[in-house]
Amino acid sequence: MPDKAPDGTFRPSRFNVVTKAEDIGAVVLYNSMRGSVFKVGSPLGERVHALLHNRKSVLSQPDPDSEERVLFDTLVAKGFLVSSSHDELAAADDLRDRRKNRTDRLELIIMPTEACNFRCTYCYEDFALGRMATHVREGVKALVRRYRREHGIEKLTVSWFGGEPLVAFDVIEELSTFFLDFCAEEGVEYSAGITTNGLLLTPEVAARCIELGISSYQITLDGPAHTHDSSRFLMGGGKTFDEIVANLTEMSRTDKVFRALIRTNFTEENSVHVPELIEEMSRLYAHDKRFRVIYRPVGDWGGPQGEDSEAFSGKQAEMTKLGLCTSALDAGLDPADDVFLKPNGSVCYAASPWSFVIRPNGLVNKCTVALRDPRNAVGQLGADGDLGLDPELMSLWVDNDDAKDSGCRSCFFRPSCQGAHCPLVRIQEGERPCPPQKVWIGPTITTVAASRGAR
Repeated sequence: MPDKAPDGTFRPSRFNVVTKAEDIGAVVLYNSMRGSVFKVGSPLGERVHALLHNRKSVLSQPDPDSEERVLFDTLVAKGFLVSSSHDELAAADDLRDRRKNRTDRLELIIMPTEACNFRCTYCYEDFALGRMATHVREGVKALVRRYRREHGIEKLTVSWFGGEPLVAFDVIEELSTFFLDFCAEEGVEYSAGITTNGLLLTPEVAARCIELGISSYQITLDGPAHTHDSSRFLMGGGKTFDEIVANLTEMSRTDKVFRALIRTNFTEENSVHVPELIEEMSRLYAHDKRFRVIYRPVGDWGGPQGEDSEAFSGKQAEMTKLGLCTSALDAGLDPADDVFLKPNGSVCYAASPWSFVIRPNGLVNKCTVALRDPRNAVGQLGADGDLGLDPELMSLWVDNDDAKDSGCRSCFFRPSCQGAHCPLVRIQEGERPCPPQKVWIGPTITTVAASRGAR
């Protein structure tokens, strides 16, 4: 049933995007408060476009027996038409405040080591810190106990990061065993994932990871073997592509429940070879919905590459990304960019007060990129689980959002981004961090709409 309108009138939502996508022969609809993408073919698409194209329109429900009534009620039910009295700005405020003020969740991004067996050309890390110290591991355990006791958390999410986290697999095993036992005893929901280069993710290690509750994986393959091996090689030199693919393929042959995101970082130079990878991934994993793909241009992430930076940005980079997503769809693969269109979907983890990066020496950060920026060192984990947070530094990360930015407040993408897509950009550059999904919204939602099952 449609939302009730006290005066019987409705208007198009301020969070709508309506675009005519001639290449797929449809009108594509997107609403960032709902997060769903719909495609509507002709001739219905033209009628929908006419109803929604003017945000200032005031519309009355058609007569119950009219041909337009079903269409009108559907658009209301899907959030594209809202009651004229509905305060959408207040609803967006509430969405942001519920995210920031929740006390039922703790998210830890744990770096069991900052050492790595790779030396990727664009890496920003300096590998200065080795294996996580024993007293820091005990502090992590105390932190979880403390948050349960003081905040009553109902969900614990752990993301293993590095360096290469599997280099310190014993640390992962120790802490994961604690998390599983503690959460089972306390009735806390637990989930875990890992960002790994995949070389050490052998069948034995992968099976043990799943036993330890690690159900989501992000592994990077930078194109086919000849391009991947030129940018993601072993410390001291050496190819890595074939072993990583062999590990992933062994995972695909199991009946285990997991999600694997295959990320490709592309440059202007190597992007022309990525379709070769898409063809190979399609042959191996198109039938397996546990695997999804994502494509990202290499950024200037502050690494040691200096003048040799491979950073690729701007319209050409984004159009290349969308082209690769389309190629992946055509090959039967499933791009994962739709998650960034959902409410809260483009908000950076660093913008939430309940998310922390724990480094091997106990230093508490908000961001996994700016590891050498002193403004990112928001605390120091103690043996008693106290994070030792600096309120002013925390505020830099969690309060620079749509509450203070009038441009963000009026933006159609606000429920997804909330002005908090990348707090680091605001801190370091003083600029509004608009996500690429918003900047290139038309091509983005058209690509998503073209996917199987777009709703």
